[in-house]
Amino acid sequence: MGFLDNSGDIILDAVLTETGRKRLATGQFSISKYALGDDEIDYKLYQKNNASGSAYYDLEIMQTPVLEAFTQRNANINYGLVTIPNKNLLYMPSIKRNEKIPSVSVSDKHNVIYLAISDGVTYDALVAGFGGLHGGGPDYVLESNGGSGRVIVLESGLDTAEITGTPANKQTYITSQGLQSKNFQVSVDNRFFTGIWGPGPGSVFNNNGGSGTEIVSFVPTPTAPTTLDNNIANHSLATITAINNGVYYRTNDVKIDTATSVIKGPRASATCLKFSVKPMTSNDFTRFGSVSQTISGPSGTYSYIDSIVYVRGQYSEYQLTIRIIKKD
Repeated sequence: MGFLDNSGDIILDAVLTETGRKRLATGQFSISKYALGDDEIDYKLYQKNNASGSAYYDLEIMQTPVLEAFTQRNANINYGLVTIPNKNLLYMPSIKRNEKIPSVSVSDKHNVIYLAISDGVTYDALVAGFGGLHGGGPDYVLESNGGSGRVIVLESGLDTAEITGTPANKQTYITSQGLQSKNFQVSVDNRFFTGIWGPGPGSVFNNNGGSGTEIVSFVPTPTAPTTLDNNIANHSLATITAINNGVYYRTNDVKIDTATSVIKGPRASATCLKFSVKPMTSNDFTRFGSVSQTISGPSGTYSYIDSIVYVRGQYSEYQLTIRIIKKD
């Protein structure tokens, strides 16, 4: 639905989804709650230094066309507005992917993260073809079912240089405000994924190795996505652990905190991701993806499916494009 402003009158324009129309036809339609979203608004257009004055700061935002309502269930609000009880909250945490730990973190390639099926062939072929960003290693490729190689590293925190990432600022702006997530929800397409691997006992993420040297180690542990995601068709949810992000700014450190962390300010949590996928058939790749494709670097042809994975924290969300791939 959308709000229309016609000569001072506010008119609500609503359309029913496919599910709504079915329930209306059977007499079971009832509106019990609603949600608001602003997916089409780019807040980077806010210009607080506009030479014409404060009345023009948000002019471009206010002139942004508002999209009409869609009938598809998963084509509407992806980033819903939330109510924050604490009206003194000045900063909100964000989630970012970390590629700064050469021995741990996987990097994207061609704007996707490659996930090789576990067949004893695909992973090795991709690693050999891509080479290693950090001097020859499986930096660009994950292997299904745990496997070897790197993990996807995610951090949460206040990504602003206005507040240094000291322990005191973490307590003030994150811990005392209840912004440190103890877990993350991960939403995956249940047609392809059977397991999500998150940090198990013994996982650590800090820069306490002396002079700011990082101590980062993840022990991936599998969890099955068994809860249906009501927001996205064909998706199921699993909850993975969020460990404490112990990377801090210290004036005497030789290695600065941002050499380890992608968060500029106080850090909240960290986590890792790997995935398990079901045995994929040629029909799966034909129906949902692409087959017999060449890739820059590795030899031979490949079949793959691109799938979006959603990672949700308490007040933030992150999206990953995972390319499930098999060597022909």
